[in-house]
Amino acid sequence: MSGPRAWKPAGAAYEYAVGRAGVRPAQAALVAVHPWDVDGAQRAGLTGAYLDRRGGPYPGVMGVPHVSAPDLGALAARWR
Repeated sequence: MSGPRAWKPAGAAYEYAVGRAGVRPAQAALVAVHPWDVDGAQRAGLTGAYLDRRGGPYPGVMGVPHVSAPDLGALAARWR
């Protein structure tokens, strides 16, 4: 299978990833420190998890992340 010929945050990039994993977008999550990446994943139907390492405001021009945490440990605790 060749790649999607698109870069994130284009939906085709996330669709390609979930297709390779053999799951539907609703069954997948993307965890990132980049708001644009979280927003792109959510637009493609994935759960978006934002790691807010700096404690700054999330860009208002993007959809609010489904979940946010300061680090991976805190994120894992929220999903238990």
